[in-house]
Amino acid sequence: MNKTKKTSSKRTKGSPKKEKPTVESLQEKRDSSSESEIRNLWKAQKVYAFNEKTSELPTYVIREMPTPVDSLNVDTVRRKIYQDIFLKTEIMRGHTVAYTPLWETFPFSVEAHIIKENISSAANIINFRRQCRQIYSNRLKKQQQKLINLGIFADWSSSERTMESRHETKLFSFFDRLRDSKYLKDELRLSHWCSNCFSPLETGKTAIPLTKSIAFTYVKFPFSSGFEEFGTDVYFAVHLPISQLWEIAGTIAIGIYEKVPFWLTEYEKQYIIFSEPQLKKFAHPNSKRKDLPEPIAKLNLSKLRDCSLTHPLFSLTDLKFFIIPESVHDSLEEQSEKNEMLSGIIPLNPAHHSLSYTICKTMPEIGNFINEQFVSSSSIIPIFDETGRFTEETDILCGLNLVNAIQFISDELEARECLINARNEKKQQLHCEHCNNTSVSRPYRHWFFSNTSSNILEEIPNSQDYWDHYPEDIQTPIQNEIRNINDMSISSQRQWGVPLPVLRCDNCNDLITDKKILRAVRSSIRRGSEHWFRLSVEELLPSDTVCLNCHSKDFRKESTYIESDFSNLLQTLDSSDFKTPIMYASKNVIFSPKATFLKWLGELSILAAAMQLSRPSKESQPFKHIMLHHIAEHVWETEVLEEYIQEYPADVIRHVSILPDIHEVPIKGNGKQQLEALIKEYYNKYEQLKEALYQAVNFLNDLKKRTGADKHRTLADENDGTSALLEQDKLAISVTTERIQQIESSYAVSDYAKIWQLLFDFCQSDLLFYIDLSKTEITDENLDSKYITVSSMLTAILQRLAPLQPFLAEEIHVETYSSSSIFKNRLFEFSHINIQGDTKSRWESLKKTHQTKHK
Repeated sequence: MNKTKKTSSKRTKGSPKKEKPTVESLQEKRDSSSESEIRNLWKAQKVYAFNEKTSELPTYVIREMPTPVDSLNVDTVRRKIYQDIFLKTEIMRGHTVAYTPLWETFPFSVEAHIIKENISSAANIINFRRQCRQIYSNRLKKQQQKLINLGIFADWSSSERTMESRHETKLFSFFDRLRDSKYLKDELRLSHWCSNCFSPLETGKTAIPLTKSIAFTYVKFPFSSGFEEFGTDVYFAVHLPISQLWEIAGTIAIGIYEKVPFWLTEYEKQYIIFSEPQLKKFAHPNSKRKDLPEPIAKLNLSKLRDCSLTHPLFSLTDLKFFIIPESVHDSLEEQSEKNEMLSGIIPLNPAHHSLSYTICKTMPEIGNFINEQFVSSSSIIPIFDETGRFTEETDILCGLNLVNAIQFISDELEARECLINARNEKKQQLHCEHCNNTSVSRPYRHWFFSNTSSNILEEIPNSQDYWDHYPEDIQTPIQNEIRNINDMSISSQRQWGVPLPVLRCDNCNDLITDKKILRAVRSSIRRGSEHWFRLSVEELLPSDTVCLNCHSKDFRKESTYIESDFSNLLQTLDSSDFKTPIMYASKNVIFSPKATFLKWLGELSILAAAMQLSRPSKESQPFKHIMLHHIAEHVWETEVLEEYIQEYPADVIRHVSILPDIHEVPIKGNGKQQLEALIKEYYNKYEQLKEALYQAVNFLNDLKKRTGADKHRTLADENDGTSALLEQDKLAISVTTERIQQIESSYAVSDYAKIWQLLFDFCQSDLLFYIDLSKTEITDENLDSKYITVSSMLTAILQRLAPLQPFLAEEIHVETYSSSSIFKNRLFEFSHINIQGDTKSRWESLKKTHQTKHK
């Protein structure tokens, strides 16, 4: 490390060493070689090298919620710096502190990036997942390096285990244990999906609502029974966007809303039935039709209920009418679905249409009838696969791509004279953010952890022994939080993540639940979840596997994955005290917003209790001894850009992140501008502090030369303690001791910003004063006393500064005292000094006298 003393870690080229930089010079790129050397020193000396395999319990274990890998915002840095200050302080007190960073698993942004940049297609799932893992690995390492550059101590090597394939398989065992419990449920749901990217979409993130003018058409469904008195040319008209003509292939019945009138009309020598709203659209002046339908009669819905239609594509299939009661309309939550129902006609396609799905769930008689009538064995079976191609159930459409099939369907319906042109209309539809393709819906099995189906929400809060080792101030809030936790989502429609090891009978759809078979499956993929995709069903299952329900030997994998948030919970649980008896558990330290932490702890507690099996309730606690340090709720999402870390001293970024202005006052306007302003403001204060400390170093080195000492000494090196000090120097030590006590009080309440301010004020007003005073009064008789006093004051300051601004403290310590890291030394404590009179009053009087003499 460069031994040259310096007053600024950032200078304009050619400027004198002691020249303070101007505001403009802040934009110059900073020379960070000193920080790099200090990080290398910490690594070489293994300053933080906690061995988690040791049998000795750490004094503290720092716990945290998963850290994002995508970006580093102010709130994340704030939490990390709070943790790091605690860690550094405690190791200087002789305690062991375990900290392994917890990273978020399988963030959605990773696969979204792969799709958007067209790096790989989900059609090749093995390559797609490999690319996702590579992007995730790169982002994690980049994020980790940012934190290392900020001087944060951690067990970084252990934190990278989330990137290992085998780590994913550990989550399988948790899922199987939950599957054996009464809490795991599954149900059929719809998800948004892009047929072009072959990927699921998430509303508000990758499924974006756009309003466009699109082409519509009327599809004529011929009557197969009913209205025979009007001959054979009788049709039922359905108004559809041309881009959604493919939905006709999945139509299994026709829903008609009971509150909407229907009219029998004559149009171009044919009889066509319209709902009243659709008839008005058909006859709208903007349609510019030469001929308009002639109303014949307003229909009674009971007449339609007894009729059936011929499917316009699958002529051997009849479609029944179902009258939808007003109660269904009133129960709908989405206004768009309510508006859609007011058109009067809903072609029921529950596998690919959200409103149809809701109606069929509300009216089970529809599904019961459809199961025997339609080409599928169930009313909610997808008509296209994960690659966007129609399945064999769709007859003439089988093998066609969803997007390309629209023209084929249009031509086919045109040839059968089943289309009537309609005018363009504006319509809001969900689109894929990546390719702008219109979103479609597909059914999938959704797994969830059902809290409400059991008594667990009351059992845990009411088990008093469960809370014996929790702080009293969080017992009631966490109990209330647990009572209000909703069912937790387990699965999601993704292409990257931990696949759920679920297999179903291809004939009756029953799950494989036999424990021996599931154990064999888990054994096949124990080396990594990628084997789930590489191995066929036949390779995964024992050869003699048969369905216990229908005795079939045909099975299929279920294409669903553990949801990212749930995966984070399982990962946290795996590294928690869940399996640790209370007597062997360390103190768990958490720096977090209270409400956020309690929700997270509540979910962890429920999962742990569900998997406790035969262990006592209190043994299932995810964290046995909790020390929660409350920090403000998230208020500043502004990203701490790489340029900030490269341009300014890491110590400045660390300090700005813990300022009260950051975490107590909500940000208004441009957060980036406010952050830059704070960084510049505190960079100047940082330089003032550094200048003061180096003045002390220079004075100390001068005293060392005059005493002829071979190394710097402090009171810790003196056998007789403070007895050798002169009265004035004892007073300086006493003032320093009082400031240290104030610092300790602030540390006890985690007010780290105040600690820095106390140190800053002490250096500016007390340390510099004492140095100036000593320069004017130094003699051969008091030389040794002055020397030991300055050295002791500087040591105490550097040690208290080190957890907050480790690079500055380490730089001065190594250059001044020892090549060994400052964090290798225990905190220096002053022995008690007897001072006559009030220390503060005497000190201020001394200041005043000195200032008067040297005006």
